[in-house]
Amino acid sequence: RLGHTQDAAAGRPRLLGLGVAGPQAGAAGEPYVVLDLPDRVVLQKPPHWEVDTEREADMLEDERGLPLSQCLQSWLRPDCWPLAGDIECHYGLLHRLDVPSSGLILAARTYSAFYDLQLQLSVGKMVREYTVLCHGWVPCSRREVKARVFWSSAGRALPSSIRPCGRPCRTMLKAVERFFRRGAEALALVEVEIATGRRHQIRVHLAHIGHATACDGRYASVPVFLADRTWCPRNFLHRSRLVFHDGNGRGHEASVPLPPDLGQALSGLVTAAQAARGKG
Repeated sequence: RLGHTQDAAAGRPRLLGLGVAGPQAGAAGEPYVVLDLPDRVVLQKPPHWEVDTEREADMLEDERGLPLSQCLQSWLRPDCWPLAGDIECHYGLLHRLDVPSSGLILAARTYSAFYDLQLQLSVGKMVREYTVLCHGWVPCSRREVKARVFWSSAGRALPSSIRPCGRPCRTMLKAVERFFRRGAEALALVEVEIATGRRHQIRVHLAHIGHATACDGRYASVPVFLADRTWCPRNFLHRSRLVFHDGNGRGHEASVPLPPDLGQALSGLVTAAQAARGKG
């Protein structure tokens, strides 16, 4: 009801389609529309763009990037779509994604859609899947990580950590491919789904079980991170798939492949099967 009241107070805008641009629009590192619905839209966020749902004074320097809200406002003018200019409602952006990471972002056009999607997120009806490259070979038997993640806004410079006093967290894993780099270094490509959305949840959970994300400057050791930077341009974490419902209860799915920079990093690795054939 609150969303409908706010939408009515703002006046009803014309529901103009943005158009689905496709990956070619992101070749120059610009966000683009993946799925366009009347009151909600899915965007592809390239690396170095910031899902700026917090006030600037509350942010760390290394968490800042090009503001995604300004890109959204260029498509959805706040004078026609007031939610796109409302910082209190995160400009309609439903979830965060770290600045170095890439992938899908869901945004609402209207207040009623925003509260509807927030409800889906809070009760676990929204599916968020990621493709991650991590160090070591994650055992096929390892299907989830359940460990409490702690983070304090009073110590923003500190990374998230696993502590008994942290908030409950659950990350589901599926190892899909094993790799070697330079014949000896083992890496694994993992499909990840999160049941909760804590700060840096995937990265801290993977580091906790001994499989730090490739090129992760916060949760890998300094020597590992510096070595990773010689072949991987950023942390290898990409939100590849979203599943959610529209206002009528109809399900929608959006998916995007790995972006070129991560695809190139992956192409320089040798699969375990290729390595075994080479030895045979």
